[in-house]
Formats: sequence, structure tokens, C-alpha cells
Amino acid sequence: MEHQSAKIIAPFTFSAFRLSIRATEPLYLPAYKGSALRGSFGHALRKVACVVMDKECKNCLLAPRCVYAFVFEPRPDEDDPFLRNKDRVANPYIIRPPLEKREEYKPGEKLSFELILVGKISEYLPYFVYAFMQMGQRGLGRGRFMLERIDNLKADGSLMPVYLSDDQILRNESEPITCRDLLEIFPPREQCRFRFLTRLELKEKRKYPEVRFGVLFRSLLRRITTLAHLHCGISCTDIDFKILSHAADDVRTLSSDLRWEHAVRYSNRQKRCMPFGGLVGNVTFEGDLTLFWPFILLGEWMHMGKKTSFGLGRYLIEN
Repeated sequence: MEHQSAKIIAPFTFSAFRLSIRATEPLYLPAYKGSALRGSFGHALRKVACVVMDKECKNCLLAPRCVYAFVFEPRPDEDDPFLRNKDRVANPYIIRPPLEKREEYKPGEKLSFELILVGKISEYLPYFVYAFMQMGQRGLGRGRFMLERIDNLKADGSLMPVYLSDDQILRNESEPITCRDLLEIFPPREQCRFRFLTRLELKEKRKYPEVRFGVLFRSLLRRITTLAHLHCGISCTDIDFKILSHAADDVRTLSSDLRWEHAVRYSNRQKRCMPFGGLVGNVTFEGDLTLFWPFILLGEWMHMGKKTSFGLGRYLIEN
């Protein structure tokens, strides 16, 4: 029997894309490329979309209809009761950098990364494509690249080309993925292993490095419902957060090799180094996961924890 929370979250919609670029000049990138990609993308999108460059978004008359402000400076209603005690900002995009730690790419060599767009923001895909084209001309780090192709990722893992550099046009309508699609393909199970592909930073830091399922699930629940509310037009007020939270604490931990990985990044905005560490490794849980399964499946795409727009908090569910 489908639980109420599954029915509510089933229409959650997002679109996923894989971008393939080819270096036209030597590219020198950090081992973890999420911060560099996000920063360069932000600068390029602002150049493309912003017509009042000398104002901050919060003081700009055009901000309510500006794609840059919507993506990078969202301003939810301060009086929204649903957002009380939750993250007030949940950016509607995720950049998933390549997992390889290579730091140099010679001219002609290729790399790929992924872009996840949540809800209605996918309507702005042409702006994003043009921004990435401009990003290639402006340079990523100290080198330039060519955006060669973009593929739409489907729920079953297949790819559909939507952009090729040969003609530089969007050729196919991208197919969005819904939570309902994921549930039809991946039924719930009683045991699963979270394999964290990128570092996980949680608010409940006192729990490190021993992380129970309840801690992970509460992070997922906050993130998914906030994204659903802000960007998918889904009312989550009928989801019983207390019941789900208490039930999550009953799920058992079978094994864990989670460990803390230290890292820092330099913030151009704040002009200083910022902590960028988190947990990596695997943790296996066992129990009746049916209640939590929609959120677990969405979390594979939406990530969990902090700094998700940089690609942190990415995991795979394995048997």
C-alpha cells in the first residue's frame, strides 16, 4: 500500500543532462572540480542573463523575472510557514563534476560532467546551454574549451542527445524524470548500501563519523521537501515529519566504513579559504525502507547535506 508521503512526493520533477567538453587549450583544474565548474558557470550565466550588472540581485527591479537571480539568488517568501526551521534556500540545480581526480587536460582531451535542474527551472535550459558555450570561450581556470554535446539522462540510465556543436541548436525536447518514474523502475528493498561518491557534510556534525539512518534520512527529508515546495509546486504540509523521523531511527546499521576527508576551497566571493570536507565511504542499512524509499531514490539525484550545488553529498544505492 502506497504511503501518504509517497503520493505527495510522486510528482517531484527534475531534468538531468550530461555535458561533454573538449579542451582547446591546456586545462588546469583542481582534483575536485565542482567548485571551479560552479563558479565559472555562475559568472557566465550572469554575463548572459543580467542586464543590470552594477546592482545586487536583492536590489534589482528585474530580479523576480531573471534566470540568474532565480538560480543563484532565490528569494523565498520570508513569511512562508512551511520553510520555518528549514533551509530557506534550496538552489534548483546541481553540478556533478567528473569523479576522476585528474588535474591537467591537454588540447583535444575530453571530460564530462552533469547538470541537474529541478522543477520549472528546466524551462531555462537554452540559457544554461548558452552560458556553458560562453564559459568555454571565457575559460575554465586558465584554459578554454569547446562544448561538444549535451545528452539528456533518462530515468533508466539511457541517453538522448539534445545539443551537438556541429549545428549549435537544441534538437530534442528533454524528458523530465519524476519520482513516480523512479519508483516504477526501482522497487523498495529491505537492505541497501549508501556509497558516497562525493563528500557528505551534515548539519548534525556531532554524529560524525558514526551516522545512523535517521540522521541521513532527516537530511534527505528536509532537502527533498524544500525543493518540492519551492520549485515543483508540491504542497508537503500533509507529510508527517515526526512519524517519518521516528520510524527512521528504527532502521538498523549493518556496517559502515565512513571516514572524514579534509578539504578546503577558495571562495572568490568571500576572498578566503572555506571548509570543504565531509564523509566518504559506505554505510549499509537494514529494515523496512518502504516509507523512506521515494526520498532515497530522489536523493541519488538531488544529493544530501550541504554544498549540494557544488556536487557534494552524492551517493549511489547498492544491494
